[in-house]
Order: sequence, then C-alpha cells, then structure tokens
Amino acid sequence: NLTNINIPNSVTEIGEGAFNRCTSLSNINIPNSVTEIGQEAFKGCTNLTNINIPNSVTKIGDATFEGCTSLKNITIPDSVTEIGKGAFKGCTNLS
Repeated sequence: NLTNINIPNSVTEIGEGAFNRCTSLSNINIPNSVTEIGQEAFKGCTNLTNINIPNSVTKIGDATFEGCTSLKNITIPDSVTEIGKGAFKGCTNLS
C-alpha cells in the first residue's frame, strides 16, 4: 500500500530490491545525498509514472526499473556513469 516515498538526506544508497514490487508506489523523492541506486530497487513498481534522479547519482544498477510499465518520464543527469543491464526493461510507456 506504499504510495509515496520521501527518502531522507542521510541516505547515500538505495539498496538492492529496496522497493521491489511496491505496485502502489507512484511518487519518489530521491535526495541529492544518494549516489547509487541498487539493482532491482524499483523493479515491478507498476504505478510509478515519473522519476527525477539527482545529480549526485553515479550508478543505476541492473534491472533497477524493470517492469515499471507506467513509467513515462525519467531524467538521467550527466553524473550517471553506469547504467546496469536491463535497467529499463519492460518500461513500455517510457518516452
């Protein structure tokens, strides 16, 4: 039933599978303190429509957003130097 996430500034990494299959999740606020988004962190979050990745993030792990079928927009900053395998697999509405 989790619909919104406000991650505090004390967090530096969103771990592997942290919000995997949170199907009601539609809004995420990722602070500038986060440098890495782990594999499958948001996999299967089918209600997620938009995400803004802050300039502090350098790595997006494998299958991070796999199966996020409602994801329409994502902003990836120049700071990201690595995007893992299948990070956006199955994101059929992503433009």
